[in-house]
Amino acid sequence: MALLPAAVAGILLTALAGSARIMQLRATARKHRRADHRAVKAEAKDSSKARR
Repeated sequence: MALLPAAVAGILLTALAGSARIMQLRATARKHRRADHRAVKAEAKDSSKARR
């Protein structure tokens, strides 16, 4: 029965690490989406100036 607490602790540690990694990936994706949005917006602004 001594293995049960160790197994539970291992599962919890793995779940915690996995959750942290998912949060990190989501934050990075959000940052890149914002940068892409700004680039598209700036490009649209530049192209509208060129037409004038």
